[in-house]
Amino acid sequence: MGVFRLLLAVLVAVSHMGKKFAGLNPGVIAVISFLIISGFVMASLIERNYREPRKIGLFYIDRALRLYPQFLVYFVASCLVIHFLLPGTPQAAELTWKTLSTSLLMLPLGYYMFGVGGTEILPPGWSLGLEMSFYLLIPFLLIFKAQGVAFAVSVGIFLLACLGFINTDIYGYRLLPGVLFIFLCGCYLYQRNIRAMVVVTGTAVAAGLMFLAIMVGWIERRPFNAEVTLGIAVGIPLVYLLTKLKFHRMDEFLGNISYGVFLNHFVVMYLLRGFWPVAYDAHVVGAVLALSFFCSGLTYYCVERPALKLRHHLRGRAKERPVQPDSAEKIASPVGERELA
Repeated sequence: MGVFRLLLAVLVAVSHMGKKFAGLNPGVIAVISFLIISGFVMASLIERNYREPRKIGLFYIDRALRLYPQFLVYFVASCLVIHFLLPGTPQAAELTWKTLSTSLLMLPLGYYMFGVGGTEILPPGWSLGLEMSFYLLIPFLLIFKAQGVAFAVSVGIFLLACLGFINTDIYGYRLLPGVLFIFLCGCYLYQRNIRAMVVVTGTAVAAGLMFLAIMVGWIERRPFNAEVTLGIAVGIPLVYLLTKLKFHRMDEFLGNISYGVFLNHFVVMYLLRGFWPVAYDAHVVGAVLALSFFCSGLTYYCVERPALKLRHHLRGRAKERPVQPDSAEKIASPVGERELA
């Protein structure tokens, strides 16, 4: 799964460098798989460590310790690069106290379309806002067994968006109500009872049929509805198969650096742009990815691992016996990590 997570991060990065495949945005397709993985990991994490209402607060602290350390490093790095190397740009215009303060909260990044949070300082951050929205809701859905109702409501919102009755991009890709069912598919993949597998199989098949209908013109193609439906159709079976694989050291290492690559590739792109204008040909894309990998390795070992120790201590408080990671705990969220997201 580590290789897969890193591949998803690379697809997000190359999409931000303007690359498409068969007219489709690979970054959007990758994000959908990240959402499915996140649902899988959160179901495992809550089941093993935080399945009582009184432990929800500890779950939130766990998630903050997961998301924030590397995010803060790369957010500050991006601000510095923009301030010193990209004055007078749209990125520099966002270096205001209001935008910086709301962006640092992370959650507002997922609601940028309503004028809160920035979009240019660390562009992938909007999906972290979406991720945090999911974290706030998921313990209640799983503990109080409201997963099925939430799934049905979310599917309805997504269909309205996909068919163009409401904004397709915002409600069919960006905001939690329209994509919650995708996260929940990951939860069902973790549960793996008959009902859960019927739900995810039916969802994958229906998404595949919708993708075909969009591509042949039976459903009007709108912003990212083709990519999202393809991402669901492909992501569900891939995540199901990959969660069955055993881990090895190299796979684990590649998974460890995936979150950093997801976050830092724009910082690298801004850095290159500050010194000379670049066209993203194969050589430049390769250079951006190589530097992203290197920086991610540094921040994983210098920033992420100390936070990982704190999260393990927190989980030890949430249960009487020490946490013993199983195979499910070594799968990452959309932001990737060695053990439970």
